[in-house]
Amino acid sequence: MVKKNYSKSKIVITDKDRKKYGVCEHDQVSYKALDKMCKDLLLHCKRLSRDIDRKGRMMELFVNNRKLWTEKINEQLQRKADLHKQEMETLENAYKNKINELQDLYDEAVEVNTDVVQKNRDCIEKNREILKDHNEIVRAYNGLAEMGKVKHSYSLKKKNGKDH
Repeated sequence: MVKKNYSKSKIVITDKDRKKYGVCEHDQVSYKALDKMCKDLLLHCKRLSRDIDRKGRMMELFVNNRKLWTEKINEQLQRKADLHKQEMETLENAYKNKINELQDLYDEAVEVNTDVVQKNRDCIEKNREILKDHNEIVRAYNGLAEMGKVKHSYSLKKKNGKDH
């Protein structure tokens, strides 16, 4: 359009601009050129106005969608958090129940073990008494055998059947 001469005095108008806007050589604009320029400016303003309206509607849509998206994302996150919390509570309850069961089994095993240990001690004591009685019987028997009051007799019997 208008090229600026970098000298401080004058603006230079090119021939191309003159032909485009119908400007005379003495730099005065004709009514025809003014009318054309006004129509072009009006058309340009209408285009800008439509563009601004369209972008305004897009911004409204974007803002509304952003609110909806935000609400939807918040709902999804809240739902996931609730599910996670519920799963954690379920797992915690399951683990507590399992720990209680294992603790009960452990306590029962300790009681049974205590009973077994006590019975084992009783059996050991009874075995000692039996062994003591057995040793007395053996000593008495050996004493009788030395005196000759006990006679041993062995007999061999054939078993019925072949090659036995």
